[in-house]
Amino acid sequence: MKKSEDSPQQLNPMRRVLANFWILIRGRGAAAIMAFGATALMARSLGPAEFGMVVLIHTYAMLIRALLDFGSVDAIVRFGVPAHDAGDSHALGRLIKVCRRIDKQASITAALLALAVAPFAGPSIGMDNNHVMLLMAYSVVLITTGTGTASGILRLYDRFDILGRQMTISPTIRFMGVVIAWWLSAPIQVFVAIWASGYAAENFYLMWHAKHKYNTHIKEALAGVSVKDAKLSDCDGLRHFLWVTYWQSNLDILPKHITTVLVGYLLGPAEAGLLRLARELSSMLSKPAILIRQVIFVDLTRNWNQGNQAFDVIAYRTALLGGALGSLFVLTSYFFGEHLLATLLGQQFVAAKSILTLMLLAATLDLTASPLRSALYAMGYAAKAMGLYVVSTSIYLFLFVVLTAKMGLIGAGLAASVAAALPLIGMLVLIHGNRQDSPKS
Repeated sequence: MKKSEDSPQQLNPMRRVLANFWILIRGRGAAAIMAFGATALMARSLGPAEFGMVVLIHTYAMLIRALLDFGSVDAIVRFGVPAHDAGDSHALGRLIKVCRRIDKQASITAALLALAVAPFAGPSIGMDNNHVMLLMAYSVVLITTGTGTASGILRLYDRFDILGRQMTISPTIRFMGVVIAWWLSAPIQVFVAIWASGYAAENFYLMWHAKHKYNTHIKEALAGVSVKDAKLSDCDGLRHFLWVTYWQSNLDILPKHITTVLVGYLLGPAEAGLLRLARELSSMLSKPAILIRQVIFVDLTRNWNQGNQAFDVIAYRTALLGGALGSLFVLTSYFFGEHLLATLLGQQFVAAKSILTLMLLAATLDLTASPLRSALYAMGYAAKAMGLYVVSTSIYLFLFVVLTAKMGLIGAGLAASVAAALPLIGMLVLIHGNRQDSPKS
């Protein structure tokens, strides 16, 4: 076992953050290349309309999943770090049991709900009976999505190497599958099956490794003590935290999926496909924003509880690095976007250039804000952070409907950029105003 697994707090905090982030970004970098390759080749194979239909099928499933995501991954870190550092395996085991139970119930409910709603939702976004059947079949994959606790366990024990490898599984399966499907001129059904297979495989991989880690570090330490009777009230503040992270997760994910479906409804599947394509490309920044939160939340929580100055170093430096990195992508898209899209996807996708630039700008703002949000969570201000996202999401949805109806896809990008700036400003104000509340300040 690595030293970092046994006593991660002994390492330099900023070096730990950068080392773990580098592990994840390597996995995400390889995954991004393959994901883009799979998306680009599928777009070329199917054309804008059918590509957009695959996008709507996947988005529908992720929309239902987001409705039942209770943020157990953050709960494991927020309440598991103190228990882990104190050597309290019993409290940690009960926390994990409760969160696993929530994950299992949520994934089963999501699959059943998606199956039940599909016959009504499909026709409303332009699907015929064959597409509705594909929508229902894809919904079954939601059974595998209860991975929040698994991800939290691996983060708690500093196994970001496993998380990095997990990120490459779905893109690899999709890329290899799409290459074969493209070579055989396969129909849309094959592409949908490939997308579902990749998603399920990465979920199973994560759960298997987390179970092994649990059996090795926690189950043995419990020495046969049962945790089956674990309940939410065992951990003070857990119920409230899960409730807050549930709504925060919805605010993060639902607007993106809802707006993709809305574009399909307002402008058609082809435009929904272009929006999804812009989001897929901007994920080069939005996915690292998620990775940053995964990496630094553990260290921010530990350093805040200990009253260390490393808290400020981690929060602000990672925010600045994220903003600088994102700006490079925005400038590249602005000056060379048309040429890149025409070369990689074909002339019919050049229309996505403007929306791509705006989505990259929004992703850059989100990347900058990402470590600040983790800082607020570590400080115990998760509800205040959520309040900022409630306001920004409300503004986003309002601007999206108004601007998209008047300006098309450009309006969708403008709405996303404005909404992404608001939480960043608000979190800077909150952290500065409450920094003196550190436990040891």
